[in-house]
Amino acid sequence: MSMKVFLSFAMIVTAVTLPLAIRLSIIEKLGISLPKPNALAQQVIRPLKVKQVDVEKIVKTKKCAGCDLSNLNLSGLDLTGADFRNTNLSNANLTNTILEDAKMSGVRLDKANLKGADLQGADLKKSSLKGANFTNAQMMNISMIYADLSNANLHHAELRDADLTGAKIEKADLTGASLYGTHLTEANLTGANFSKANLRYANLHKAVMQGTNTSGADLRLAIMPDGSSPYGTSEY
Repeated sequence: MSMKVFLSFAMIVTAVTLPLAIRLSIIEKLGISLPKPNALAQQVIRPLKVKQVDVEKIVKTKKCAGCDLSNLNLSGLDLTGADFRNTNLSNANLTNTILEDAKMSGVRLDKANLKGADLQGADLKKSSLKGANFTNAQMMNISMIYADLSNANLHHAELRDADLTGAKIEKADLTGASLYGTHLTEANLTGANFSKANLRYANLHKAVMQGTNTSGADLRLAIMPDGSSPYGTSEY
């Protein structure tokens, strides 16, 4: 052992009983680098692996925020007012499930089947709904602000008075859907299909509509992307 190494070791051992500030000063002089706090946090803090919860418990408590319920069959259940915030329900079967007034902000419903589901008044802000099936779903007064509905199927879905402000609805199919009075302000509707949809009184101000199909759609009294309406052009 060299004299320099021996002296360094001796200084560290001696410094154990010294105040923290002096110890740090000694370590700095010796050229010993300490891991950054953020680096330590990354090593220690890891996402918790949430175990799947049985259906009976979900029906009883109507609460499973942050759970992993992917691929689960919850079809036909009454989950009115359930708390599924930040829950993973990807590929889940929610056919004809009642989710009125459910708290589902940040939920993941990618490729989930919600055909005929009742989502009236539910909160799905900032949720991921890519490729989900909402055919014939009841979605009146639903909040889907900044939600991702890319490639979702909303055939004949009822979205009256829904709020889809800033939502990503690229290549989604809304054929025959009802969007009467729906807020689509700043929504991305690129490549979406709104053929034969009811868009009366819908607010499309600043919406992106590149390649959007609106053939046969009812756009009477709607506010268009440029702000124009039957009442003239103005900022909304």
